Amino acid sequence: MLENAANLFERLDDTAISYCHWKSNRGLDAGVQGATDLDLLVERRQADAFRDVLHELGFRPASEGATRPLPAVEHYHALDPSGSLVHVHAYYRIISGDSLGKSYHFPLEAMLLENTRRVGLVTVPSEGAELIVFTLRMHIKHTSLVELALLHRDWPHVRREADGLAGREARREAAVLLSTWLPQVDGTLFASAVDALVKPMPLAQRVVIARQIRAQLQPFARYGRVRASMIRTQKLMEAGVARLHGSRRRLVPANGGAVIAFVGAEATGKSTIIQDVEQWLNPHYVVRRVHAGKPPGTVLTTLPNLLLPALRALLPEQRSTSVMRKRIDVEPRGRAGRFPLLFALRSVSLAHDRRALLTHAFAAAANGSIVLCDRYPSLDADALDGSQLAAEVDACDAGPVRRWLARLEARLYRDVPAADLVIRLTAPLEVTLERNRSREKREGDEYVLARRERSLKQTFGRARVVDVDTDRPLHEAKAEVRQLVWESL
Repeated sequence: MLENAANLFERLDDTAISYCHWKSNRGLDAGVQGATDLDLLVERRQADAFRDVLHELGFRPASEGATRPLPAVEHYHALDPSGSLVHVHAYYRIISGDSLGKSYHFPLEAMLLENTRRVGLVTVPSEGAELIVFTLRMHIKHTSLVELALLHRDWPHVRREADGLAGREARREAAVLLSTWLPQVDGTLFASAVDALVKPMPLAQRVVIARQIRAQLQPFARYGRVRASMIRTQKLMEAGVARLHGSRRRLVPANGGAVIAFVGAEATGKSTIIQDVEQWLNPHYVVRRVHAGKPPGTVLTTLPNLLLPALRALLPEQRSTSVMRKRIDVEPRGRAGRFPLLFALRSVSLAHDRRALLTHAFAAAANGSIVLCDRYPSLDADALDGSQLAAEVDACDAGPVRRWLARLEARLYRDVPAADLVIRLTAPLEVTLERNRSREKREGDEYVLARRERSLKQTFGRARVVDVDTDRPLHEAKAEVRQLVWESL
């Protein structure tokens, strides 16, 4: 069990807060290890005391992103010393049923809180109480085509959980509790509903039973069937959009989103670190990952970008790397010749695409997303990922067209807002050179040295910049970066 999870359950016991982990207790081990949510039902009258405990232990609230949050349901996260996030999914009422719409309020809170047992440090419902809620939830999911499709995907898990819950004693207890707490549901029908989940009953029979269950639960529906169908459709579309962006969740930090940039010279570990942060946050929050070093094209630049490979092949001396290598080779530099016009146009195009990409990134952050940005424009001319033309103009006899393009490029970079946090990854020169030599796609030492020199010139305005040394065991660097990211949210 993670330290933060253990501390939470111990404090709940110390403060005598009435709670239980009310569902999916076969997966409780995964929850206390941070792999899944901790679904805690809490006595409503103790909600403030529960929130105080969470605050004391460093849990932070999160909210549903684009969707209307469910009533009486809250989300909290805390960073465990292990580096994992503990997610508390707190309920003050049992709002459940279908996966997408959560269309029902089951008035079973007192039943669950009064009939409990212990699994290690955690209070969970008695098996009979849990069987009632599980059976109702699973059958509500049989009453729409969308829910059936989602249920089919998880059906082996549902069968295993039903087998584990539906023992003889649990069934006997469930029958007694049902007649007391939910007399609207017929006991014989409920027994058939349990059998439908445990025995290999055909889908058509399960659907018939589910519709009868739904009819008896109608007094507890949160809205009518037409509206429920509309909400399911909306939720499904939102889930699809989230998947397209690579996020599994639609939660956002209650404090708002952030743009977090990762910068550094060649071979300092940017890709490895960003991938770790993305995989760490993605199960919990809406996360976007962008690459400001290689931004996608816009309406103005898509066609030129498509032609770029051919132009590079025909005019290799006008590539950015060629221009930079010429700068390295001229020592002392003196007054160089005019820089290629194609290089200037490409530099302006790149600045335009970066500004467009980061404008969208800041809009996403304003709506709660956590945006992880690989590389970030610098404010200093001639710095890595900054204005390329200003230094060239100063070093040659540039004409009016080139000077105008240089001013345009500089203005585009000035328009880019400061990131909320810039994590600058560093490593000793000999380490980066060795890492680069071991890459499948490696650059020459001179190129790496020049990129390193330009990275040292980078400035980022009002952004908070923190240096992280990656010349140490990878898990230590990852842990420091996770802590910095968490502090910025």
